[in-house]
Parts: sequence; structure tokens; C-alpha cells
Amino acid sequence: MQESSFSERLTHLFDQVKVYINLRLDFLKLNIAEYLIRFFSGLVLWIILFWFIFFVLVFGSFAFAYWFGDVTGKTWLGFLIIAGFYCLLAIIIYAVRRSLIVRPFTRFILQQMELDKFNEENDEK
Repeated sequence: MQESSFSERLTHLFDQVKVYINLRLDFLKLNIAEYLIRFFSGLVLWIILFWFIFFVLVFGSFAFAYWFGDVTGKTWLGFLIIAGFYCLLAIIIYAVRRSLIVRPFTRFILQQMELDKFNEENDEK
């Protein structure tokens, strides 16, 4: 064997290691980009849905309050009923916040990150 052959092989090995590292970095960048795209597109979707639901509730509440005011002749009573309903709803949501908000949000984030194994372990607790 010649020494130049060994140095050529060593140079070729280093070149291949550089190519491998660059490919791994590109793969990592693609994974990060995919995660960010899925996360932010899901976030935008939830924000849009939130605003639609918000406006439906607001206008539905006004409609109920004015309708109840027309029926009873006391518009303030309709608004008071709506306020009481929202206070009761807020108390209920606060009481069950972990099962309604925290766990689904945690599952959503973990699914976006593809950490299904960790997600399954959280469900057992």
C-alpha cells in the first residue's frame, strides 16, 4: 500500500463526514421548518375559529337580551341574565380547566412535535 493512497482515503473520509454533517444539519432545518409551519398554521386556525365563535356569542347574547327585553318589557333583565350566564360559565370552565384547556393544548403541542410516546405517558397520570 502506498502512503498517498492512505492520505487520499483519509481525505475522502473527511469529505464524506463533512457531507454527512451537512446533510444532518439540512435534515434538522427541514424538521424545524415543518414543526414551525404546522404549529403556526394550527395556531392561526384556532385564532380564526376563536374570533368567529366570539362574534357569534356576542351577537347571540345581544339578540337574546333584546328578545328577552321585548318579551318581559325589561331589557336590563335580559342583559343581567346573560351576564349571570357568562359568570356561571367562567366558574365552570375554571373548575375544569385542566381537562378542557391544559391537557388538550399539551396534546396538541406534543403531536406537533411528534412526541407521541411522551403524550401517552401523560395520559396515564
